[in-house]
Amino acid sequence: MPPVPGPFPGVPEPELQSAASGDGKLGIQSLEIGMRLMAALMDRAFDSPPPMLKTLAASAGMPPAKAHRYMVSLIRSQLVERDEASGRYKLGPMARLMGLRAIQSIDVVRLAGSRLPLICADLGFSVAVAIWAQDGPTIIAVEEARRPITIGTRIGEVMPILSSATGLVFGAWLPRALTRKLIDRDAGAVAGKEAGHASFEREIDQRFGDVVRAGLGTTEGGLNPTVNALSAPIFDHRGVLVAALSTLGPAGELDVSPDGAVAVSLRKFAAELSAELGFTAKMNSAPRGD
Repeated sequence: MPPVPGPFPGVPEPELQSAASGDGKLGIQSLEIGMRLMAALMDRAFDSPPPMLKTLAASAGMPPAKAHRYMVSLIRSQLVERDEASGRYKLGPMARLMGLRAIQSIDVVRLAGSRLPLICADLGFSVAVAIWAQDGPTIIAVEEARRPITIGTRIGEVMPILSSATGLVFGAWLPRALTRKLIDRDAGAVAGKEAGHASFEREIDQRFGDVVRAGLGTTEGGLNPTVNALSAPIFDHRGVLVAALSTLGPAGELDVSPDGAVAVSLRKFAAELSAELGFTAKMNSAPRGD
């Protein structure tokens, strides 16, 4: 009978032995070693260009030759992708799917997702819920309005932080240290400005300040000249931003004024969801700053 392949084909058998952790429980050493490489890759998910093998190996504390063997199996498992031309690595489709499934188990996701049909029917426009994930503001639930032309977004889509209503909410309420890389990456959305320049920073502060004062982010043709969007924050019992509730529709129909009917209703729905998560008006939901 041929041998049964281990969890990491091509990895020497000694590395597949069970290993006891600090709590005395046995585990598979090869999996733990492989996860060190995955952790190193996740830490560098925003790197441009993506990291090389030697960089990941150094971060994981192992020789490149050993790291390469593990990467072969991680690629076969679709947890990692490798660009054959450049030799650089990034997270694979299975890693992204696992992340999305983990995200969908979060309470706010289940709570908000179950309300989307009602919210969509009330607003008359498509609605979506986004949370902050590895790559930034990520759509995790969508309800499309019944209209002749579909104007929507996709589950798993990552929204730009400066040119989308959803992104503006996260930029306004999350710590700047967390959003800094995405702000710098999307700096081109602020015409004539460069990331890091004083004028750019002032304009970003002003933009996020406007979002906080209005209680929502808005864009008119931000990602598509024919589409307007609004987004409102959802807070948890700590007063921390955990999600954004957004709506989008045709530019000629969706009024994005802060005092408009859609804006008022969207804020109300977001406030109700926040309340169910334990948030009260007395809690501090101010922007976290730097």
